[in-house]
Amino acid sequence: MSKLICLCNGVREKELIEVIHGVDIASLEIIQNKTGAGTNCGRCINTIEAFLEKQESKHN
Repeated sequence: MSKLICLCNGVREKELIEVIHGVDIASLEIIQNKTGAGTNCGRCINTIEAFLEKQESKHN
């Protein structure tokens, strides 16, 4: 089971990876629209942004 990223909406790391790989350019807004992560209390936004940066560095 992958790491829980957004507690409010139950979004896991695996879902973020699927969204990132399913679009040309991933962004916080796209992840929020597709998963709901970071749209409730906002505490996970920094985690999502860091995760995005980490994924981008893997592909460059």
